[in-house]
Amino acid sequence: MNVDDATTLSHKRISSIVFFRYANQPFGTWKKLGVKGPSPYPFVGNIPEMFDDRIGTCVSIAKWQKQYGRIFGAYFFRVPVLIVTDPDFLKHIFVKDFNNFTDRFFAGNRKLQQRIIRKGLFFEVGADWQRIRRIMSPTFSSGKLRLLTHYMNLTAQRLGENLKNFAASGTHVEAKKVYGAFTLDVICGTAFGLDTNSQQNLEAPFIQHAKSMLTFEKHIQIILGLAGSFPELASLFEFLDIGIFKKNDVKFFEKNLVALIQERKAHPERQKCTDFLQLLLEAEADKTHEFVGEKKLTAEEIAAQGIIFIMAGYETTSTTLQYMSYELAKNTDVQAKVKNEISKVLGDTTEPDYDKCKSLKYTEAAISETLRMYPPAHLLSRLAEREISFKDVKIPAHTGMIIPLYNIGRDPEFFEDPDSFKPDRFLNENKAKINPITYLPFGFGPRKCIAMRLAIMELKIAIVHILRAVEFVGVTPEVLDIEDFTGILVPRSPIKLHVRAVN
Repeated sequence: MNVDDATTLSHKRISSIVFFRYANQPFGTWKKLGVKGPSPYPFVGNIPEMFDDRIGTCVSIAKWQKQYGRIFGAYFFRVPVLIVTDPDFLKHIFVKDFNNFTDRFFAGNRKLQQRIIRKGLFFEVGADWQRIRRIMSPTFSSGKLRLLTHYMNLTAQRLGENLKNFAASGTHVEAKKVYGAFTLDVICGTAFGLDTNSQQNLEAPFIQHAKSMLTFEKHIQIILGLAGSFPELASLFEFLDIGIFKKNDVKFFEKNLVALIQERKAHPERQKCTDFLQLLLEAEADKTHEFVGEKKLTAEEIAAQGIIFIMAGYETTSTTLQYMSYELAKNTDVQAKVKNEISKVLGDTTEPDYDKCKSLKYTEAAISETLRMYPPAHLLSRLAEREISFKDVKIPAHTGMIIPLYNIGRDPEFFEDPDSFKPDRFLNENKAKINPITYLPFGFGPRKCIAMRLAIMELKIAIVHILRAVEFVGVTPEVLDIEDFTGILVPRSPIKLHVRAVN
C-alpha cells in the first residue's frame, strides 16, 4: 500500500469515527446516571418507535413503562427526556417545584415555531409567560365568560339544525368535519366577534386558513426529523422562517388580527364587541398598577393570543365532541341520562347560560370521562431549568419531561376498568377515589389551561343543542383505531354518526 492509499484510508477511518461519535454522542446520558430506558437508535433516539404508524407513542410508552417503571429515560431525537407517570413526581413537577418546571419542553427549543406563535401563551416562557398569564387571567373570569354564551348558543343552535338535516336525509354525519365547523364558528364569535357560519360557508378565507394551519402533513415529520437529528438546522429553519405551521396561514392571521386590533384602537368610540379580543384590549388599557408600563401586552402579543386561541380551541374541542358522540352512540344508557338531565335542568326551550351549565353535573361527568379516555393532546411537557434529584433519579438541567396523558388516563392502577366509558366515576360522590394528579387533560398547577372553564361550557352548550335536535342511533367504526404521531389523537377511519331527529 502506498502512502496516498494509506492516507486516504486513514481519513476514511477518522471520518467514520467522527460520524459514529456524532450519531451516538448524547445517548450515554441515562446510562451514566443509572436511569433505565429503551435503547436509542443513532441520530434519532427513540423516535422510530414513537412515530411508527404501526405502533405509535401511546403503545410504545405503555410497553416501556411495563419494562422500566413509572420514571424512565428516553431520547427525543438527540435530546434526553424523562417520561413520567409517577403521581408523586407529577405533583413535584406541576406544583411543589413548579418554579423549576415553569416552561414547556419543545423540540428545536421553540425555533420550529414562527416568531408570533412563540409569543402565544402556550409557547411562551419565563417572565414573559408569567406577565401574559397574569394579564390574561381576568379575561377568563366567571363574569367575562357569562358574556360569551350568546355566540356559543347561536352556533350550537345552527349545529342542531344541521344535524336534523342529516337525520332527514338519512345520511351519516362525519363527526370531525361537522364539529370542526361548529368549533371554528365558536372561536370566530367568542374571540373576534365574527359571524362566520362556516357550517354553511366552508370556503371563507378565515375558515380555509384555520383548517389549513391545523392540518399536519408529512412535511412536519421531515422538519422535526432534520432539526432533531441535526440540531444546528433548527437555527437555519428559524432564519428561513420554516416551521411546523404553514407560513402563509400564520401570515394571514398575523396580518388580519393586527389590522383588527389597530382598527379597534383607532375607533374606540364605535360599539364595542364583547369578545376575547376586546377583553384583551381592555386589559391592555387598564391603568391600574398591575398593568402599567412594560407589563402591558403589545399588539403583536394580542394577535399571538388570538392565533393560539384558534389553534388550541379548534382541535381540542372538535376532537372531544367527536369522541363523546362516539361513546354516547355506543352507550345509549349514558346518552339517555345526559338527555334526561338536560330536560330536568333546562326544560325543552331554556337557553343554557354559564350559571345553568354549572348544574349539568352528569353531563360534565360524561365530558370528563371522555377527556380521560381521549385527551385530545395526549402528551404534556415540561423543562427542568435546574438540576434536581428525585427518588434516586438525578435529572440534569434542561432535561425535558414528557407526561403521557393517554397512558395515565388508561392506567388500571389509577382508574378501575379504564377502557370502559363510566361517567359516574366523576360524579361528586365518587371523585374522592380519583387522585387529581392522574386526571390531566387540562394540565395541573399554575400552568393549567387558562381556558378550561370556557372549554367545558362550550362542550356543555353544544351537547344540549345536539341532544335536543337528534339522538345517536349508531356509529362506525365499531372499534376505534387511533393514531397519535402529531400529538393529537386521530381515528384512522373517520367517525361516522347515525342520527335520528328528536320529535
